[in-house]
Amino acid sequence: MFRTAFACVVACAAAVLVPCAASAEPLPRFTEEREAAALHFVRKHCPDLVPLLGELKKTNRTAYELQVRETFQVTELLADLQDDPKRHELELKIWKAENKSLVLVARLASPKEEERKGVEEQLLALAKELVELDLQSMEHRVDVLNTELASAKEELIKFRDNLDRTTKDRFEALLEKAKKRK
Repeated sequence: MFRTAFACVVACAAAVLVPCAASAEPLPRFTEEREAAALHFVRKHCPDLVPLLGELKKTNRTAYELQVRETFQVTELLADLQDDPKRHELELKIWKAENKSLVLVARLASPKEEERKGVEEQLLALAKELVELDLQSMEHRVDVLNTELASAKEELIKFRDNLDRTTKDRFEALLEKAKKRK
């Protein structure tokens, strides 16, 4: 009974197993190297997910390959965030919490009421954690945008302060271009 319910949860969760909605980029193609990298990432950051992926590999190879491709893409996106450690940390925490919740959803199939209640409590805690992480992510984004806006405003002020000089430099550059064409 549990195995059947587990397989059903795996199939239902396949579409959201490794969320990648933040990226509009096409998924990379499936390769053994990418599979190995994705599985290494999962083992390191969410080892409880490995059995779900193993079951998915046996029951629905297409969905499994899709999950591997999406997980690999997540690793690439996280690698691109290395220059923003706070965002990298938040995005990794969000990925871990989302995928841990899927493991708990699979455990909800347990016939034992006590176990289900415990899992539901854990899911509620994860839901609160995800909301808090989303809030932190938005706050970080606002901080980054405010910093960029302040920098752009400073640049605009400097540009306005040097408007006459910039106009003269541009004019001279255009004259020089005209001379070269003759």
